[in-house]
Amino acid sequence: MGIVRHFIDRAAHFAALACVALLTAPSAAFGALPIDRIQLPPGFRIEVLSDALPGARGMVLTPSGTLFVGSSSEGKVYALPAALRAKPAIRIVASGLTMPVGVAFRDGSLYVSSTSRIVRLDDIEARLDNPPKPVVVTDRFPKETTHGWKFIAFGPDGYLYVPVARRAISARPTRTATPTS
Repeated sequence: MGIVRHFIDRAAHFAALACVALLTAPSAAFGALPIDRIQLPPGFRIEVLSDALPGARGMVLTPSGTLFVGSSSEGKVYALPAALRAKPAIRIVASGLTMPVGVAFRDGSLYVSSTSRIVRLDDIEARLDNPPKPVVVTDRFPKETTHGWKFIAFGPDGYLYVPVARRAISARPTRTATPTS
């Protein structure tokens, strides 16, 4: 029962976090969001953690409670230490990236996707006020931004999983067929 309860508690936290991407749009554009009308299963809760994260997309919550949030066109990665407490502080830990929507955390390092590369910020939680320069893990991905978003995650095998989408149909190079017979 302890494992199930832990899962439910963690799932409740993730349910609240999953909604942060929808809840970070400026209220002037959408009006007040009707979170009170969202029906959740028992043990889950929903709340706005911040409405000051432009373009928020992928998120990862560290074991110590820091929420890292990737963005879309803003090119920034945000950190909210003690994210589940009232009014968490917001820090920018990376900027100047191309669509850094995907974030993953492992062994003290934050991994961030960009359109054509994956970068790593080492010992990031201890350096939120003075983030380290990103270390390039790989830069072997296509540079096209169409379908270039990469939501990343570590699997149970310890590998970092990164999706690579096909180029857009309109961007596909023209091919000619050569008969073989």
